[in-house]
Amino acid sequence: MSLSLFKQVEADPAGSHVSAPASLQAGRTVREAAVALLSALQTTLEVERLLGLFGEHLRQVVPHDGLVYLNEAEGLSVRLGHQARHSASYRLTLGTHDLGELTLHRARRFAEDELAAAEYLACHLMHPLRNALLYRQAMRSAYEDPVTGIHNRAALERAMRREVDLAHRHGTRLTVVLFDIDHFKTVNDQYGHLHGDCVLRFVAQQAAGCMRATDMLFRYGGEEFVALLSSTGAAGGARVATRIRRAIEDTPCVCGGARVQVTVSLGVAELQEGEDVDSLLARADAALYQAKRAGRNCVRIATAG
Repeated sequence: MSLSLFKQVEADPAGSHVSAPASLQAGRTVREAAVALLSALQTTLEVERLLGLFGEHLRQVVPHDGLVYLNEAEGLSVRLGHQARHSASYRLTLGTHDLGELTLHRARRFAEDELAAAEYLACHLMHPLRNALLYRQAMRSAYEDPVTGIHNRAALERAMRREVDLAHRHGTRLTVVLFDIDHFKTVNDQYGHLHGDCVLRFVAQQAAGCMRATDMLFRYGGEEFVALLSSTGAAGGARVATRIRRAIEDTPCVCGGARVQVTVSLGVAELQEGEDVDSLLARADAALYQAKRAGRNCVRIATAG
């Protein structure tokens, strides 16, 4: 029979925690682990890294096979190690803030003093975890487009610099697909800006559905979008662009009860040897305007610079 324990672990904003286990020897071990843990947790604001450090230090006093952290509100699911027969779950709360659920897994049952030690150390995780979640929210706000929910232009500039540098360093291929919505001004003029926002979200959703999990999609500005395709050449980029074009043209876009016909024009450019970010985007932009001049709702591939 497996054991599944669920407890709520709370720490108030002032920082008070549950007491260390009663056993003097165990208490000393756990307190020493807590001091080392707090020091380690100050080194990162990345949630995944934070939980990895917590698991490493917890394992010194409470051996376990796996750790799972879930936070539905943040869309976070961190799984370290593997699941096993027995588990102990903790709902983490700091004042009025729900920080998610932490579950430990092990092949053999947890002893009571181990559960007490795990709870004690989990309390020391609270404030660093809250700070990491706040940092994550701030970064998401800084790099997320509020209308479509995809990455914004600031995120694009950051990602482009990184991906272009990596492609040159490792000799890998990188392709950009730049596209915009045909006659978008007419949509805003005829239906209003709320319908325009609906169309932007529709285009972002359809484009994202045509891309791999490793690809990145950005709102470049206004009605323009950029797809950044790593380890992909111009021909592969053109295939992705064609899928995007067809998905948007063939899928009904209904906004506020009105059906809006939406099409996009797309330009594709593959990174050339020694090329910088500005040149790559400029060639994709030139290909986009070729698609516009060709009658819109089509794909054009940029020539080498």
